Amino acid sequence: MSADDSDDNIIRRREFKISDSIQLEDILIQDDAIKETVVSGKNEIDEAIGDIFDPFSQDNENLPGIVKKDGTVETSPETDVVTNLAKEGERKVNWILMASMIVIFSALGIVVGTALDPMLAIILLIGLALFGFWLGELWIPKNNLNLLGVTWVIISMKVLYGLAIELQRWDFITIETLGLFLLALVGLNVYVSYRHNSDAIAAQSTLILLVIGSATGYSFGEIGIALMILLATILVHGLAIHRKSGNLAALGIASTNLWIGMHALTSGFSIGSLTILPLETRLLLFILIMIITGINASMAAKFARDENWFSKAFEALGLGKPGLWGVSISLGMVGALMAVGANREELGYAIGLISILVSSFGGSYLVVRGVSTKRVVQPLLISGIFLTILLVTNESWRMLPFDSYELFAVLGIIVTAFVMLRDQKSVTDRVLWTGSVAILMLLVIMIPAEPSDNFCISNCQAGDGGFLLLSALTFIHIGTAILAIKREAPALAGVTVILPWSWVIIEEILEESIRTLIVANSGTDPGSIIHLEPFPLFGYFAIASILMGIVNFKLGKNGVNLASKFLGVTEVSASIRDSGLLQLWSIGLWLPITTIIFMAKFGGFTALTLLGIYTLIVIIHMISELTEKRIGNASIMLATISSGLLILQWQYGIEEGFMVIYSIVAMALLIRNNGSNEVIYSIGMSLLAVPMLISLVARKSNELIDTELIPSLGITKISILCTAILVIIYLSKAAKMEKLLSPALASLWLLTVNIALVYKEGEFYEIIIALAMFAVSTIWLVGNGEVRREIKSITKKNSLKELAKEESIEKNISIGNVTGFNPQLVELKNKRKKRREMEETENIEDLYLTDATHKPVIIILVLGLVIVSSAIISFIGGTNHLVLLSTGIFISILVLVARERTKNLELELPHFLGIEMPIAISIGGIILIQVSGHLAAGSSNLELLDMAIMVLLVMSFCIISLINQRNLLDRILIAIDWFIIPILIGRIVGTILYESLPAPFTVNPTKGDQIEWILPWTILEILLILSIIIIAWIETKKLEKKREPTTNNSLRALAIVFISTGPAGFLALILVIYHTIKNQQTVEFGLVMPTILLSMVSLSNWIDSLKGIIDELTLILGGILLILCILTVPFKKEAWTMTLVTDSHLLLYSGLLLTGAFTTLYLPIVLISLSTTVWIIGIMQLRRILRILGLFDLIIAILASLMILGAKMLEPTTLLISLIVLAVELGLVAWLSLSNEDEIVKD
Repeated sequence: MSADDSDDNIIRRREFKISDSIQLEDILIQDDAIKETVVSGKNEIDEAIGDIFDPFSQDNENLPGIVKKDGTVETSPETDVVTNLAKEGERKVNWILMASMIVIFSALGIVVGTALDPMLAIILLIGLALFGFWLGELWIPKNNLNLLGVTWVIISMKVLYGLAIELQRWDFITIETLGLFLLALVGLNVYVSYRHNSDAIAAQSTLILLVIGSATGYSFGEIGIALMILLATILVHGLAIHRKSGNLAALGIASTNLWIGMHALTSGFSIGSLTILPLETRLLLFILIMIITGINASMAAKFARDENWFSKAFEALGLGKPGLWGVSISLGMVGALMAVGANREELGYAIGLISILVSSFGGSYLVVRGVSTKRVVQPLLISGIFLTILLVTNESWRMLPFDSYELFAVLGIIVTAFVMLRDQKSVTDRVLWTGSVAILMLLVIMIPAEPSDNFCISNCQAGDGGFLLLSALTFIHIGTAILAIKREAPALAGVTVILPWSWVIIEEILEESIRTLIVANSGTDPGSIIHLEPFPLFGYFAIASILMGIVNFKLGKNGVNLASKFLGVTEVSASIRDSGLLQLWSIGLWLPITTIIFMAKFGGFTALTLLGIYTLIVIIHMISELTEKRIGNASIMLATISSGLLILQWQYGIEEGFMVIYSIVAMALLIRNNGSNEVIYSIGMSLLAVPMLISLVARKSNELIDTELIPSLGITKISILCTAILVIIYLSKAAKMEKLLSPALASLWLLTVNIALVYKEGEFYEIIIALAMFAVSTIWLVGNGEVRREIKSITKKNSLKELAKEESIEKNISIGNVTGFNPQLVELKNKRKKRREMEETENIEDLYLTDATHKPVIIILVLGLVIVSSAIISFIGGTNHLVLLSTGIFISILVLVARERTKNLELELPHFLGIEMPIAISIGGIILIQVSGHLAAGSSNLELLDMAIMVLLVMSFCIISLINQRNLLDRILIAIDWFIIPILIGRIVGTILYESLPAPFTVNPTKGDQIEWILPWTILEILLILSIIIIAWIETKKLEKKREPTTNNSLRALAIVFISTGPAGFLALILVIYHTIKNQQTVEFGLVMPTILLSMVSLSNWIDSLKGIIDELTLILGGILLILCILTVPFKKEAWTMTLVTDSHLLLYSGLLLTGAFTTLYLPIVLISLSTTVWIIGIMQLRRILRILGLFDLIIAILASLMILGAKMLEPTTLLISLIVLAVELGLVAWLSLSNEDEIVKD
């Protein structure tokens, strides 16, 4: 074989093994052949909307960065949010600094005007403005400092605008002169923007023009306001046209509509000495909106493809890059809808406004999409002029019997529909689905839904109970469903599935929030704003469910895929995609269930309608699963259905109905499965036991209307029947199952809970039936399960030995120095490295037997039953030393039997976190029993003899785990972990649950009963100290054998500190600190340093002299660590910087709180010092995270000072000094950062 041949035989074999398919083109087509890339699915490009985040978009697997189903990436990814932040993060921080400077200097200008004498304030403000203009002239020409220069010019203009308003407040000028003065400043603003060619400088003139226009109404009334707003709009757009600026065009479109909406909603307000009046004349507001909307729509069409700030902001957030038309019109629509909402009660007027918006923006959209301008504008303009004349004429002289606005709305909608339908091929799916969402929102806002006589409780006006509203919405959903199927549009399918259920939840949340705010502010509860009664809501949800089924049967393979750039981590997006959570079939299950639970809470269902709609949804999904039309995991579907039923059962009862629904679904899924999927059996039987447990709990359910109409056979009969059916199905399929443990546990769990329920609620013969079911099932499992598993384990071991023998023979007969490559051996070696309990080996037989273990299922089941039973007895009867000790001895015997039986099979027991699984279960069970005993009523957390028994039993299990084991150095560490960590978990759980066990750091081991208190703590402390000594000895042995030092000693020390009474914790910390410094383990050092104080807290419980110094010591230790952090710069110890920064933050913040210094001026001093230090170190060491942390500290310093020091910080003189210091610091940091931006960006 020549050297020019392709990959050698070994590599080709490896590639073949890891490939998930055989591609014929790899064999038949030469490497240099041209391969065509086929992109499936429609790829519509909407110039108007742009490339914006679309939850219904379909991933093209050929796009850069897309993670395929098998986890591979075809081409390199594009820059996502995280990568973009890593590359451009420093510039973004600088932008934040610039924005902060604008806010701070604006506030500084206001404070100067209020705190100082007017003449002095004038001099300072003019000086500040001139200083800013000078810096702008100096820095704008420089590339790195351009942004800072523009910021200073903006600050200067804001200072001058503020000075003008202050001059009128000081009565130096009149209100009319103020208007002229502001206009002159606008002219200066525009001139400066042209001089420096900056849209950012020109942007604020846009807002000032609108303010001037609105303020004119103070002198000239509403007509003056309307004319000046119109003039301001023309000037703003004229400036955008002259500068050819998409930024100014988008800002003008958004700001003008928002400004008009503000006038329509508010009753007037003041900006300094400027008074803003509302627009209350209906006709004037209507015509103004019509003209402004027309102008804005034209501007949006003209600049549709231009760059703008809003699009860049969306792109920076990872939401795509919307077009100027889409983003500016969206913001403008918000303002226009403010006017619609202000006139909601006048339906004709509001719909007339909506027709204006739809016609203007709809026509603009068609023009952007390529339709001839004349073809669009001609009918809209002619009809608009005609309808306006008709409106004004009829409003003035009442010539027609119809309402003018209703007539305008109807004719306007007809003309708009004609224009849109005539060119409907130019409309994309995205516009259709967003339009359906917008129409739904408008209908919800416009159509009243009042309670009807049938369900009205008191003082209600008769209504239709939401029938008209839900009917209108139903037609929308039917329309989107038809379009989805006709156009094969995933987006419309998604809207059909999601929209009917989601809007109800959003509306109820908003409604309750509004009502809560009103009542919280001593207002009168307005009651339900949108009242949806049970039967109309049932019909609406039923149709929505049927539509969901129809659409999903046709388009169910599509999903709501989060765009990869939205999350910023492509792998996370792919994981969510592959999980199926946001797949249409899955959404069609969990979203309706969530909505049903939510609406039931607000009286949306009776008992019959609740059962009916839930049953309908379950039937649709069950049929789709059985017919293999449904996409998704059946186990997740079953768990989702069960979760919803359990929540409803807990709240409203109806146990029998819900249990029957669940059992039917579970029975259908279990019968269909042939035993290959053990998970579905485990989940199916386990979840059936939960409603039985809920039935056992004495609780008060909220009974729904018509609950008495549901027939009842008795919960015990239903329980026995459902349990028997599922267990029989399981036992009939169990012979085909490989993994018996989980389903066997689930069946025993179900049978046990069934016995408990029948024992409490049932008759004697029902108890006998339940016990017989348990006995028969257990005997069957023992007789058919364990022996079969042992035979399989032995067979597997023997086959692995044969493979090892074959591998050894191949290795021994290899020719020359050439040996084969076995990837399985490499994988097994890596697996042994990851498992703490296994030692590395080169023996081939040992490698092959890595996974040769035998799991004694029956013994594990018996262990579980014994532990659970003992825990229940302890929970009911309280602490019982005899139960704990006898259980410990019994399960110790079981563990020894399991180890001996497995040893006879020449196999290993399976391990869990490094220790044999039966031992792990036993340790957890002993701690569970001890904690359960202290949760019982009447138990005392001062009587802890059972803790001594528990500690000794846990230690004995750890010692058993070391018997007949190799690699003892690793095994001993594992045993110590299993001694410390479970005790810690039990302690924390006991503390959280009613403080049934003493909380960490609160124990005085010297005061109390000798047997019940002092002895247990002494035993625990001795065993902990012994463990620490052994850990230190092991570290020494590892160094002697030149092995890597242990990397998790800090976690052990932390756990010991939490459960120790002091000495053991302090000893552990000293040894760990020594080892971390010696071995350069910075993270380990960072974890243990703060815990020194926790150990001292434990010691202070019985050493009184320590109590007075811990708080101050915290602050001092934080300061020392901060000094050490500073020293890492000159001594080149960057590896320690992050650890020291983290610990100094933790200790300084804690010290401020503990010492009470946070209520004094030490708070801003310490925090600003911390911020400055960290920020400077971040710049010097080129560490972005430190610079961001410095900014965060500065923000915390400002907010904390304002909230805690309160009025003292808001005194004019103090505030002025604080703002000056803050402004100087921000300016200095911004200057240093931008001056060195090239070097910093390389970080």
